[in-house]
Amino acid sequence: MNVFTWWWLFALANAAGSVGGVENANDGGVDGVDDPLCPRDEDNDLRKTLNVHLVPHTHDDVGWLKTVDQYYYGLNNTIQQAHVSMILDNVLSALLDPHTDHNRTFTYVETKFFSMWYLPLPSTLKRSLKRLINEKRFSFANGGWCMHDEATTHYMGMIDQTTLGHKFLKEELGVVPTVGWQIDPFGHSATQGGLLTSGVGFDSLFFGRIHYIDLKHRQGDAECEGLWSSSLDNGSPVFWGLTGSYQGNYGGPEGFCFDALCADEPLVGQSEDALLKRVQRFTQLLAKQANQTKGRNLMLTMGMDFFYSQARKNFNNLDRLIDATHRFLANGLIEASDIFGYRFNKVNIFYSTPERYTKCKHTDKQTPNDAETKYDPTTWDRNVKTGDFLPYADCDHCYWTGYFSSRQGLKRMERVGSSFLHMARQIEAASRLDSSLSAGRRTEDDVEDEAGETMEITKIHVSWAGSFVGDTSWNPSPLYSLDDAMGIAQHHDAVSGTSKQHVAYDYAKRITEGMNEANSFVTGWLRELLLDPTSEMVELDDLSYCHLLNETICEVSQGTSQDDNKAIYAIVYNALANPRNEFIPLPVDSDSHYFVERLEASMEWSAVDSNIIPNPNYAKSSAAAQFTLHFKASDLPPLGAAVFRIRKSEEKLDPISVVARSMRESTRNLRTGPSPSGYALKNELEVSNGVLSVTFDRSTGVIKSISEQGEGGVSVGVENEYGFYEAFFHKDNPKPSTQFKFGDSMKGDGVCLPGYTDAEGDEMPWLLGTAKSWQNAGAYIFRPTLDQSFHIVPPKVAPNLVVYESGMGTEVHAEFGDPAWIKQITRLIDGKNYVEVEYAVGPVPIEDGVGKDVVARYLTTVQNKGIFYTDSNGRDFMQRKQAGTSLFGYDTPEFDAHLEPVAGNYYPVNAATFIEDQDHSFGVLVDRSQGGSSLSDGSLELMIQRRLLHDDARGVGEALNETGIGITPCPPYGKAERLGEGVIIKGTHRLVIGKNGATQTRQSMDQFFSQPHIFVASAPKDVEVHFRQPNLSMLKASLPGNVMVVTYAALVEENAFLVRLAHQYGKDEGVLSSPAHVNLKDLFPNRDIVSVTEKTLSANQDRSAWEERRLQWNNTARKGPAEEGRLHKMAHVFMLKPLEIRTFEVIVL
Repeated sequence: MNVFTWWWLFALANAAGSVGGVENANDGGVDGVDDPLCPRDEDNDLRKTLNVHLVPHTHDDVGWLKTVDQYYYGLNNTIQQAHVSMILDNVLSALLDPHTDHNRTFTYVETKFFSMWYLPLPSTLKRSLKRLINEKRFSFANGGWCMHDEATTHYMGMIDQTTLGHKFLKEELGVVPTVGWQIDPFGHSATQGGLLTSGVGFDSLFFGRIHYIDLKHRQGDAECEGLWSSSLDNGSPVFWGLTGSYQGNYGGPEGFCFDALCADEPLVGQSEDALLKRVQRFTQLLAKQANQTKGRNLMLTMGMDFFYSQARKNFNNLDRLIDATHRFLANGLIEASDIFGYRFNKVNIFYSTPERYTKCKHTDKQTPNDAETKYDPTTWDRNVKTGDFLPYADCDHCYWTGYFSSRQGLKRMERVGSSFLHMARQIEAASRLDSSLSAGRRTEDDVEDEAGETMEITKIHVSWAGSFVGDTSWNPSPLYSLDDAMGIAQHHDAVSGTSKQHVAYDYAKRITEGMNEANSFVTGWLRELLLDPTSEMVELDDLSYCHLLNETICEVSQGTSQDDNKAIYAIVYNALANPRNEFIPLPVDSDSHYFVERLEASMEWSAVDSNIIPNPNYAKSSAAAQFTLHFKASDLPPLGAAVFRIRKSEEKLDPISVVARSMRESTRNLRTGPSPSGYALKNELEVSNGVLSVTFDRSTGVIKSISEQGEGGVSVGVENEYGFYEAFFHKDNPKPSTQFKFGDSMKGDGVCLPGYTDAEGDEMPWLLGTAKSWQNAGAYIFRPTLDQSFHIVPPKVAPNLVVYESGMGTEVHAEFGDPAWIKQITRLIDGKNYVEVEYAVGPVPIEDGVGKDVVARYLTTVQNKGIFYTDSNGRDFMQRKQAGTSLFGYDTPEFDAHLEPVAGNYYPVNAATFIEDQDHSFGVLVDRSQGGSSLSDGSLELMIQRRLLHDDARGVGEALNETGIGITPCPPYGKAERLGEGVIIKGTHRLVIGKNGATQTRQSMDQFFSQPHIFVASAPKDVEVHFRQPNLSMLKASLPGNVMVVTYAALVEENAFLVRLAHQYGKDEGVLSSPAHVNLKDLFPNRDIVSVTEKTLSANQDRSAWEERRLQWNNTARKGPAEEGRLHKMAHVFMLKPLEIRTFEVIVL
């Protein structure tokens, strides 16, 4: 902020008083008081008045074409003209402008940017801003740290980032957002429509993008707004509405963009005649929009990406628009009846906010209307939206389903960071509980004496070393850097994979730095909690987190394994609420014989099973370990840790003869004859783990079938294969096809949706008219070539199939391609009910000049008849039907699913997908978000990597071609050229079978998200490390098997904690679908609970208060927290319904 700007803002802040205006923009802002423009008891005159709510706003991407900092500080404007701090400076100036008689308003969304701007503001400006907020002239919609994506996010990340933003607004400003604002994400999930709307205390949800055919129908049926009910909102629908004048975006009406980034003629300075023509056009657009919804209130979203850098220009023109519209309608130069027909004879246009608009739409809903049923909002109950708004497409061949799998490396990194943050919060809470207890243990008499006293709540700061320092900042947590990074990563151009390459690097850097900082705190407290404080030695001072296990890298264990005089100590943390049995992988660089021991309750060490397996290093990482040591960790305590010691002997192992055997040595596993699934087993390898039995093709290592062992077990024929779709692209003409003439598969005359800014490609001539059929595949768009062919990458025939057997289980290796560029390890781990498939893909070959979308496909004997299921952000399962005409919840005969039969049937898979028939099911769990589908009976496929050579003209402006070394600077400083070979992506699928697909996948979803966290340290081999306790657990007893502790976090106030509990099963998903009961005392075994307050999901308000004030949108909605036993409790026992998440603030002594 320059000196002049500061001076001007100070002058305005000191001079400006409350400004009145004819539009009375703020009169409806008080809860419980009627808005004079839309009172609950409307007379006939008001019913004929159209209220037009002008909502000035900006959409500020938290990274996209530029990094977060580049956007905020206005750097690198050669890429994009965008300067967030200038936007906020100038908006504040325009709102405080004393030279206008309009009650100007502004709506802001991205709390990350707002916090960067607000915290250093001088107190005078902060007071002025708070006054604007109290007057409801500066409002917040959504209020999350970012505007998160809805297709590629996990519910944990969605909740965390929303909570972070809401916490800032509540702590600093006392603001509680009441409106959801998802205007830019590329499709909308059921989880967003329920859990992340009513769950966080929103009365409504607004967004811009839906499928172009769905949009066309809703425009014609006046259904561009309505009610949305999700199974995750307990049957209480919310109001939803489209933005962007219902044209598929979030800007103002066409021709009325007054920002410095726009080319439309301003209204300021025009003659009366010219102004009249513009207002006539404006009112015609209002009439068009009014006829596409119900009720007498319209919202115009006057803003787009990074608008209002010259806010006065925007507001001066909007002032003129308001005045001119009122004047021309009042003096008869524009006749309302000529424009609006019988529906409206008056128009009132004014500055407004999404909150006010929501309340007015609620009044519309409650008010009897004599108009025809099509426009009567009281009929919204008849057509409540269910399900989701996925997939999104903006024209016939423009399916935004590619980003479900774009940037697989970043998607995995986001999931690892989210899981680590989940665990780190538990450690922070444990440190708080332990610190105050260790300050002096209390007796029962002490507890009784304190029970009646009022506790003094103080704000504290927890340093990583465990000391408490007074601090009044809004977020003193030592995990803030990671919380911040993960909040940013949920942005709809971050985890979605749709940013420029250098921005993706910045996201990854932020996560890495956040994890490193959190690692210092977590390891410091693990040592504090587990080591003997009376020991005079500094022990395990190199304790660190192994965050690169996916690449078989752990620096401390690898280095220590090469030192004969040192031992490795491993602390294995289980963040789930139930004990678990796992085999722990630990990278080592010595093929010695290792003795692995566990510290028992007796404080004695006992031996555990272990073995080593050579690491084939399919990811070609120079830092990868040569071997992986696996050891058994049984009964890992819930929300707790166990300690292991690893020492090696002088004896060297021959990894081939001891821990591995080739196919040539495996003849005892070969057999012939029929199998239960109907497959011939001649020349096939069969392995089992006591739970499952898997057969492989002995010549390739490809899976052939999976069977449950035991009486009544299910057997499913499964063949896994890899392949790719060639990416459609054009130069001056479409890529020729040898099987089809151009246009054979390109029928349809849909038009791409208008409204994109230049940066988003609307000026590209090949998107206009019939040339729309030339749509490229890119970071957003998945589009195979015209013939839609799936090109199989054949498995290599191996003369000696590599099979490793150990106490852990069995590994079978396979390679695909010639030369091989896809490698696979199939693991059958002892005692597990899943088959683990680890793949390494890349570099994806592009020597032919064609981009490729790489797919893992599983062909099974399940007869699913085109129906499959995908999870919604890790919560509810959504039924999908291949090539269905009821994609949108109603029949659309004109919808031709064959226009894009592959891309149009892809859906996001965040945690799991499955198919089933009456007797069998087959499911796949993923370790990151991927796009998936079932395109033929019995098949499931998942896109596991993308390497593209062309841009799809949706704004990112570069091809999705990730390489190992990086990219040169963007123009004009460079040519943004890729350096090095394509990246290698390493990932994991877990395959499950059974009779009920949802039941089988649910059993493994939490374990896959929250895998054991491994911390490693070294110590001299001949020195005894002194431990304070053999293990750690935050629970008195395990929680029910269908419950997950989503959050266990320390709050700023002393002795205050935030606890989120989630029921992890949906209805009709087996015995664990029954309600669960949790005693909160089990989470605080050494404490006395003083109070428990249920909060909304983002913890910024009491749930009971929200239930009392929330807007009820239908007559059957449940009202009040006490109904249906919602707050049923005995002492501190609370009930969770299927898929319910409840949030509690717990204060303890």
